Amino acid sequence: MELVNNNLESLRFKEIFQIWTQLGVNNSYIASNHAFFKHAADKNLKVIIVEFIQCLKEENKQLQALLKDNGVLAPSASIDYKKLKMGDIRGKTAINDTEISAILSMNIASSVISVSQSFEKAVKKKYVSKYGELHMRYAILGAKLIQLSKDKGWLLAPAANR
Repeated sequence: MELVNNNLESLRFKEIFQIWTQLGVNNSYIASNHAFFKHAADKNLKVIIVEFIQCLKEENKQLQALLKDNGVLAPSASIDYKKLKMGDIRGKTAINDTEISAILSMNIASSVISVSQSFEKAVKKKYVSKYGELHMRYAILGAKLIQLSKDKGWLLAPAANR
């Protein structure tokens, strides 16, 4: 094992790479979800979008701290958007709520998978517990979105082939 900053406890290269990758994915999701927020008409969907952005930002803080603790600079974040307000509603929507819900579902599922992969690669107990916590937060958020999609009629059953 190679010493990094004279510290045997430091992250391994593949863990650093995974964290860097996750930060990049999270930053792109944050940017796209700000756009979705501006186009969404349903208030409950906006709440889930804001929760997802908050989860992503919290995860980024934790991941950046892991990198900093190991002497690695974090990648730069995307544009810093203004604070989202529930009253920010645009006149016409270019993306409808059904489409936003579907894309948001994919993004949340992707985050669950990515955190699961990091969870699997982590060797230190404190990293395993952080990834486990993040995994559950995303899973709960995904469940909320599925319920909202069912309630609003955004989930369509496949057509019966008769």
